[in-house]
Amino acid sequence: MNRLAVLIPVYHNPMGLRRALESLRKAAGTFDVVIVDDGSPEPASAPTRLREDIAVSLLRLERNRGIAAALNCGLRRILELGYSYIGRLDAGDTVVAERFERQVRFLDADPGCAAVSSFVDFVDNREALLFRYRPPYQQDRILQWLHLNNCLVHSGTTMRASSLREVGLYREDMPGAEDFELFLRMSRRYSLSVLPEVLTCCEYSLNGLTVTGRRRQQKERLKLQLNYFDFRSPYSYYGVARTLLSMVVPHSAVLRMKSAYSR
Repeated sequence: MNRLAVLIPVYHNPMGLRRALESLRKAAGTFDVVIVDDGSPEPASAPTRLREDIAVSLLRLERNRGIAAALNCGLRRILELGYSYIGRLDAGDTVVAERFERQVRFLDADPGCAAVSSFVDFVDNREALLFRYRPPYQQDRILQWLHLNNCLVHSGTTMRASSLREVGLYREDMPGAEDFELFLRMSRRYSLSVLPEVLTCCEYSLNGLTVTGRRRQQKERLKLQLNYFDFRSPYSYYGVARTLLSMVVPHSAVLRMKSAYSR
């Protein structure tokens, strides 16, 4: 069995799933793929193998329960089978060929790290670059940035299975912020890391969860910032103020600022 399983949740997005699987078929290294169909009206389909060394498992929820429940379904299977690492990828997203080799090598070298992400290119449905996300990658800056927002792009992250066994799985009552909450939990016991290179391309769709659920995501992020508030850190105050401001700024303005900043 391979050491790494790549976990892909999908809901009613066959084209996006095909794009992600084709990217994985071309990726370097050995791994398996676990797909969880979150109750799509038309059940998702996938081959049982992408290559001779890449097995594919397809799980299906009977009804749509949301991404956190779908992820937890896949994680339970992955942990039960004894994989060492879990790579995340969303339908529609693609990876640089060496992504998983580099992230697994990093986790092998740093047993105190629970999760490692990277810089990420956000593209439209024609794969044209919209903006490049360059979060901080120094350890002290990552801890500071977690007061502001999630600096590990979920679909670009690989996690250590043993850390999930210790801190637990995704909370299913934090829609739109389940990844941020998990990484905050992890940061209490482990380090988190970002590789300063683009290893994943994420599709930034105006119909995607991140955009359509933006207000809900902002509210959940605010709750997390208050729950993890550190009265000694100016970043906690800045993070809350920043989230409150984002609630009144139109999304079109945010996208323009991201595009300008990434140039």
